[in-house]
Amino acid sequence: MKKVFLISFVLLTIASLSFAATFAPTIMTLTTPAEIEYQFDGNELSIPLTVTGTPSALWLVINTKGKADTVVDVQNGYLGWHYMNKIDTTVYISDRYQREPGETTIVWDGNDQDGNAVAAGTYDYFLWGYDDKTSRQLACDYIQIGFDWNCQFTHIYEVGEDGLPLTNPLIVGNAAMWMSNDAVPSNQFGSHFKWVIGSDPLDISFKQTTDCPIYGDWDAGNTSTSGFFYGGPVFNPDDYNIFYNACANYEAQTATMFKFQWVTDGDAIFDEDWLGWDELTWEDRGIAIGSWSQKPGAYTDRNYIYVVSPGLHQKEEEWNKLRCVSFDGEVIFDKMLHEWYYPDDPNPHGYINGAFHHLYSRGNNHWMVVSHTSCMHEMIDTTRILVDPDDDDDMILFQNANGDYWMDSAYEPTVEPAWYCLADDKTTSMRRDSVTIDSNGFNVIYTTYLGLVTFGVSTQDGTAVDYMSIADDTISDDSGFKMGGLLCDNGSNYDGLYMAHALTTETVHVTGNTWYVAFDSCHGIITNEPVIEPGVEEGQASYSVDQNSPNPFNPTTSINFTIPETNHVTVDIYNVAGQKVDTLVNDFIDAGKHSLIWDASGFSNGIYFYTVKSGDFSKTMKMTLLK
Repeated sequence: MKKVFLISFVLLTIASLSFAATFAPTIMTLTTPAEIEYQFDGNELSIPLTVTGTPSALWLVINTKGKADTVVDVQNGYLGWHYMNKIDTTVYISDRYQREPGETTIVWDGNDQDGNAVAAGTYDYFLWGYDDKTSRQLACDYIQIGFDWNCQFTHIYEVGEDGLPLTNPLIVGNAAMWMSNDAVPSNQFGSHFKWVIGSDPLDISFKQTTDCPIYGDWDAGNTSTSGFFYGGPVFNPDDYNIFYNACANYEAQTATMFKFQWVTDGDAIFDEDWLGWDELTWEDRGIAIGSWSQKPGAYTDRNYIYVVSPGLHQKEEEWNKLRCVSFDGEVIFDKMLHEWYYPDDPNPHGYINGAFHHLYSRGNNHWMVVSHTSCMHEMIDTTRILVDPDDDDDMILFQNANGDYWMDSAYEPTVEPAWYCLADDKTTSMRRDSVTIDSNGFNVIYTTYLGLVTFGVSTQDGTAVDYMSIADDTISDDSGFKMGGLLCDNGSNYDGLYMAHALTTETVHVTGNTWYVAFDSCHGIITNEPVIEPGVEEGQASYSVDQNSPNPFNPTTSINFTIPETNHVTVDIYNVAGQKVDTLVNDFIDAGKHSLIWDASGFSNGIYFYTVKSGDFSKTMKMTLLK
């Protein structure tokens, strides 16, 4: 399964907001066995796979497991483009498979990427897939998910204030000052928004806003060349009515942090007792150039707030700061990321420095760091920085620099000079518009200036999977930015890729919309050890719970399970909100294999879960009702 699901889901309660879920995408679900036994004997391994919801273009990935400590300062790849450190590594990536909904198999021959036999042992296997046959579906026509030249101000909050997955995830952010249309007025300087995924895509009344007039008070002109600049909101993980901003002073080249209380359709309440200029003033030399395009973005892993300094272009000094503060207002670290500085880059545009702009994590302290035009993207582990803020090496899990034609700035073979890093010429320079990470650690990097390519996917150690295009991609001459996007992957009915649409030059600054494409990934273990269910001694018959069949179903489906001894058994059905909606059995049952039928005639479309419990054994599976 994609992940172990918690059967306690909560819906974020938002005052004075009710809606009909008119945005109801068809999600994709990839289901494979949690463990597969394989003797690495040269025979092919057939991996059972169930695809539900949509067609899937997909790839099989095999990674080492438990070997991270043996990978230290490894530099490999063409031109030494790929660096890895203390991370399990990818040994195999398949070619592209194409699968329709239904039960199927994926075959692995037991070899690595070079065709050599993989040593016997235990490995993680993954499948990553997306719907390449269906056009984008409009999720919202008045919420900005794309970023243009601005930092990644928009975030998708997938968990609620209690830390559990949201039934309806939340998009929050603020509109870039120069991006204006009917949905995003240009005068909303200092305005932040919330929007519940599933709301009416065409009804702007579902967009909640709050204003921070304190920013406007500091600069009567409200122009992009003077005064103060602020990043997107970061919400307090325990109270989504409290949010924080990074703020930069353009003229003084300094930055600080502010705290506000959200007031829907009103002015946010400024907290004068939390940090601010009197308590925190960061030097911020990068703001002199970066402010007009890359404001100080802020991000959170629910433990700390991480702040990105805009960085410099065309300057003689390095400046790429990663800051960290606690929700209590304590400064944890203020660290320079030196690897982003390229004073000797031979590019033809005169740039001599790179700047990282986007930061993304799934709350596991592994952060993906990327730039629009620099030649590098990398994964860092902030837990290592928290242990040693002066560390410049151990924090890095992987780095991808120019080479191997993967996410390279100067990617065309005829480019002179070859393999230069910093560029903004669309004929030779790919842009990384934004980055996001799914629940299994795959990195999705949205791109511009790669023809029909909309995004690329890499594995957990940064190895390239492939470039991807959407069914309705039409702009092959790269006449405008594709704007980037995010993803949702919390097990809800809204899991998928969220992105801006490909834009022409005439509409490049009109980005007040969000579009949806289905995707999923799943994970299991391949091992040469006997596969034994938890709580079962070797030699005993094992507990097992099969995937329901058929799946998707309408309106009945069969649920099969095996217990090794007579015991009390419960089989309960839950909806996506974590509410128990039915019980199929609650009684003592004899040892052996059993089959139950669930009749869902009285239930609505959607995702459901069934949990089989017997003694200390418990297993939950996901199923889809499609009427």
